[in-house]
Amino acid sequence: MSQIFICYSRVDLTITDHLARLLRKAYSHVWFDENLHGGEEWWAEITKEVTRCQHFIFMMSEESLRSEWCVRELEEARQLRKHIVPILVRARVQVPEALEKIQHIDMSAGITLEGLNLLYATLVRYMEDERSGGRVGTADRRQLERLWLFINGRYIEVLNQQVQHGKIDWELYTAHVSKYLDLRSKSRSGFVHTALEESFESFDDALIRLDGQIGWTYELAEITGRPFMTEPSTASNDTYWFEKYQRLVRRAGDVWMRHAELVTSIRRVLPDFDVLKDY
Repeated sequence: MSQIFICYSRVDLTITDHLARLLRKAYSHVWFDENLHGGEEWWAEITKEVTRCQHFIFMMSEESLRSEWCVRELEEARQLRKHIVPILVRARVQVPEALEKIQHIDMSAGITLEGLNLLYATLVRYMEDERSGGRVGTADRRQLERLWLFINGRYIEVLNQQVQHGKIDWELYTAHVSKYLDLRSKSRSGFVHTALEESFESFDDALIRLDGQIGWTYELAEITGRPFMTEPSTASNDTYWFEKYQRLVRRAGDVWMRHAELVTSIRRVLPDFDVLKDY
């Protein structure tokens, strides 16, 4: 069973105690210094508990970020490579760069069912990843870097703009979308992390629907020596062409939304993966 250590500041005792009681309903060992002892002798007990835990929950507030003991506990957890889960317990906190890269859970308005479910999901997902032997950090990252070259946010934005303007650069499109879909179809296995694979499947479905709608709405034509998918010459005689175009725009918007969800999923599973980089 997973063991949890909670690091907090005295001013956040009420919400920390409440969270600990809720977590103890699902986890056998949830530890926090309920009396906030201090001194080097007590530090030995702290380090023992940090060493024992799998999950290190950091109750993030201005007070805990300024606390010498909280900072020492956080650094100890980082050095021991524990699963660090920052929980924002007060609004308008300036998150330090070291924690900014880690997906945090917002409980600044109190412990809600949504926030608690998100915390449980984070803890369970981490243990699933651990049981997979670290494959998420290797196989998934390798596959993501291979695919991201074709579907990074920069190109998805370009594609959306080209759809809006009614002229899709076909060579660029095939070099990105067609290549990506081909790689996904030939992949022998999906992503190890279930949430990541589900996000990719949702994005793939939206991209495939867009691909079909492009062929249904536009036709291939040569402009200044380059192939483009554009409005067909027969569009003015096609009573339903404008409906096709509107559906195409919606399909492109759906791809954009699914891509944004995909980025969120990547940041949650692989927080150090640079989604802004054109790999």
